[in-house]
Amino acid sequence: MASYLSAARSITWTSRCSSLRARSSVSSLPLFSSFERMHRFACNRLQLPINLRYKSTYADATNKSKVYTFMTKSRTGIGSFSTLCGHAASICTVFAYCDTDMLGLRCLAMSSGALGISFQYFRPQPLWIPIRWGCLLLCINGYMVAQLLLERHRANRMPPELQKIYDDGSFDEKGFSKVQFLKFFNQARRTVFLKNEMISQEGRKMDKLYYIIDGTATVTCKTDGRKLATISQHCFIGELSFLLYVQERRRDSDEQKQVQKASANVVADNKTLHVFEWDFDRLSKMMVDDRDLWNAFAVYSSHDMRKKLLTANAAGGRI
Repeated sequence: MASYLSAARSITWTSRCSSLRARSSVSSLPLFSSFERMHRFACNRLQLPINLRYKSTYADATNKSKVYTFMTKSRTGIGSFSTLCGHAASICTVFAYCDTDMLGLRCLAMSSGALGISFQYFRPQPLWIPIRWGCLLLCINGYMVAQLLLERHRANRMPPELQKIYDDGSFDEKGFSKVQFLKFFNQARRTVFLKNEMISQEGRKMDKLYYIIDGTATVTCKTDGRKLATISQHCFIGELSFLLYVQERRRDSDEQKQVQKASANVVADNKTLHVFEWDFDRLSKMMVDDRDLWNAFAVYSSHDMRKKLLTANAAGGRI
């Protein structure tokens, strides 16, 4: 019984194919397989665009969507809109190569990708490999743009205390963007030193970076206890040791050899000292991975040390 049904199906299929060949010899319409005809019937019922339908090499003008006709219609002086999309994609790529801002570069890359996909899609025969890769790259760039926008949103709405430090410390003028500033201070913890408490001791291991937000600290000589200078608000303590620590970390991966020693005694002044504190090891890992943040800190540190030297020369020992 099964063999009979199989033979009946093959005979029926052969007769259908022969009838289709006979029709194709008379009709000007192309010969489609049964699968293609069934696929086209489903697409017509679902009202899908022409380019999402079965990818046949035969042109079927009756099934072209209005969008496809609009995009591929040749216009006097400018050509078709799909061709303009191809040129615009290349122009966006050129501007992306010239942009130094990461958010602008990502947005231009997304625009270039979307226009390139439109150009490839509205061809007589769409090139699906670049279209699919373009969609993947478009999704990746879209995710990265969302991340950058989220970082800027958080930076623009930072806590009032950090905003005051950012403004009073002139971080914007000295190399830090708000995103970098927030990322940098998110690694810190708040610490309070009491009167005459030792912050760093000359010759001892220095593995902490400090930023004074309220109060002053005194720099003294180890041998005779003579006062050398006073470090005031919005200044770093230990920035030079940290810069040397990061440079040695880049040259040598062995953390046991990377030991920095304090160059002077620093003690809290006659009132409580409020500071932000960073650990050298944890902060240096972030600096090594983020070159822009490292450059911003190096620029700020150079301004900070310059300010200390100029103030010390003018005040005769007061930083």
